[in-house]
Order: sequence, then structure tokens, then C-alpha cells
Amino acid sequence: MPPTIDIVRHAEAYHNLFGAQIRDPGITPIGGEQGCASLRKKYRPFADDVVFIISSPMRRCIETALRGIAPLLDEGQGIVSLLPDLQEVNANPSGTGSPLSKLVEQYGENLEKETVPEDWYAKGPDTKNAPDPDKVEVRAWRARHSIRRATRIAARQGHADARVVVVTHGEFAHWLTQDFAGVTNERASAWWPAEFRSYRFADLWHEGEDDDAALVEVDTAESLERRGSYLPAADTEERRALQKQIAVLHVQGHARMAEMWAGQELDGGEEEEEDA
Repeated sequence: MPPTIDIVRHAEAYHNLFGAQIRDPGITPIGGEQGCASLRKKYRPFADDVVFIISSPMRRCIETALRGIAPLLDEGQGIVSLLPDLQEVNANPSGTGSPLSKLVEQYGENLEKETVPEDWYAKGPDTKNAPDPDKVEVRAWRARHSIRRATRIAARQGHADARVVVVTHGEFAHWLTQDFAGVTNERASAWWPAEFRSYRFADLWHEGEDDDAALVEVDTAESLERRGSYLPAADTEERRALQKQIAVLHVQGHARMAEMWAGQELDGGEEEEEDA
């Protein structure tokens, strides 16, 4: 059986309650004590097969990985590899990460971060992380290829039932999986906090990086039941295109908001006081 990629949305974070003005918020006490606890309970049957944990470098994702997945693993195996391409879509303060040095100071020994630059979170209009639909799509493509390379390593190591955990953001998860089911004009993501869905690569061993590295959801009925949802992926090309266009409109809205935030200096990601 080829390895499985379990994609997780972070647990509830402070910006989910208090708004976009909070820079790089961590998870709330409820996110930690209920969301991560629920994630641990649901994920426990699969924990023995986890080979890698890959996360957005934003605090809410790191904390979800460290509190929702890492405690299930043997000592020394709960290291979280940071992948900047998994970061949030928007450029609001809450969608803008913290300098690597601050993350190392807070979570250092638990992170694999050698390839992460200090200013990985830069989201100006001329950066690769800007809230632009084409750039978000390319970023999702890069992320899939990075995850596929890690998945190949797991497969080559002989882990027949290996699992790779990927912790990201609800809106970006749609771009990562190329499945926009549930996105509406009012809602940029149909993923619940601390929800996970399971995937495999359509072609794990494709030579080169000239393909889409597409992900295919597996055990769909079980996955739907786990998340209490009955919204399968769109079943026609026309419907899939319409759902993606709605997602594109959300990203274009983020770009307009980015112009509003551009003149406001961000503080470098100081953490608010919290129990999470």
C-alpha cells in the first residue's frame, strides 16, 4: 500500500475569535484542550505509522502539530519540519508569520528548519507568497512536490503503511488538494479546525517535476464521516471550475485587503499571552 498523506487544518486560534489584526496568533485554550485533544483521539489508530510531520511555520500550525500529533509518537520522533509554502493565503497580520529566530526561540528543539529563511513570511506584492491566485496555485504546486519527495523517502525506507502528516490552513488546504468543495461566497474554507483528511499521490513515482503531483482522497466515506460532512468533491468539470472561481475571488479579496494593511508596520510576531 502506498504511503498516506494526512492533511490537518490547525486548531482554533486567537484570530478566529478576535480578528485579523493579531499577528501570527497561537491556538486558544479551547484549540489546545479540546481541538488538539480531539485530533489526538481521532489520529491515535494511525500514529504508529507516522514517518514525517510537515507544517506551515505559522504558530497555530506548529502548536497543532506539537500538541495534536507529536504526543502520539515515540520520544524523538515528534520533530516538525517547517515548509513555508504551506503558510496562510491572506496577507493580514493574522496571516503573516514570525521571523524564524522567534520561532526557534519558542519551539526550537522541536523544529526541523534548516532550509527556512529568516523572512520566510514576506508577502509583499512582488513576493512569491503574495495573495495572488496564480502565485497561490504555484505555491500549492511546490508544496505538493515537496511533500511527494518526503513521501518517496518514507516509501524507500520500507514503511509499507507510512503516513506523512501535513499541518496547514483551511483556505490553503483547498489549493493544496485542488478540491474546492464547500467553498462559498461567505466561506473561504470548508475545513473545520483540527480536522484531517487522508490522501495519496496519484503518481508517487513520476520522474521529474513536470506534473501536477495531484493528490487523491482515500477512504472517502470514512473521511466524510470523520469530519461530519457529506460534501464530496464536485463530480463535474463545470462544477469544479465554478468552485475554484469562488476560491479565486476570495484570494483577490485578500489582495485588496493587503493594500489596506500595507501601510501598517507589523511588530515581528509578538505572541499574545495565552494558555495554549
